[in-house]
Amino acid sequence: MTVGYNEVTLSRLLKETGLSKGGFYHHFESKEELFEQVIDMFFFDHASDAGFQPSTDSTFIENMNNFLSQKEQAFRLFASQLGVEHSEINFFMFIMQAIQHLPGARQKVDLFMYREKQQIEKIIDIAIQRKEIKPGVEKSQLANHLVSMFDGVEMHGVLLSQSFETLSREKEMVRQLYEWIKH
Repeated sequence: MTVGYNEVTLSRLLKETGLSKGGFYHHFESKEELFEQVIDMFFFDHASDAGFQPSTDSTFIENMNNFLSQKEQAFRLFASQLGVEHSEINFFMFIMQAIQHLPGARQKVDLFMYREKQQIEKIIDIAIQRKEIKPGVEKSQLANHLVSMFDGVEMHGVLLSQSFETLSREKEMVRQLYEWIKH
């Protein structure tokens, strides 16, 4: 998760794990199978909608801040499980390489994005019910904009090695957006 897929050779895997070649092949048929298990364990298995549920007692801003904080906690958990700093993991590279090398990864990414959008739509629904947002705001379009905004900010954070500032930037952008859409 800290280097590119092509940089992880079988000899590097054997050296870093202490496994023999036979030991490796006893557990995995190929490097691709290992990669698929790694991406499932460290990303897709944790990428369900069970981790965050918006509260009907919370405002739009509170729910969005909690949603973003939960995402940040998940990234930090992945990093701590690997014994590296959060900023050392390029999640976008990791996901793009999974799509490139693993059949079925694109569908898993699509499902992850769909679930993230559903969570945001629930937050928007609550805000609409609480009459916090102007009438006529299309929740699906707003959720799409928010997901795209988060992806862009997070990618810039990775590219500019400013991943720790990402959460505060996203929260500020949500606050500014709310000023435009609030009732």
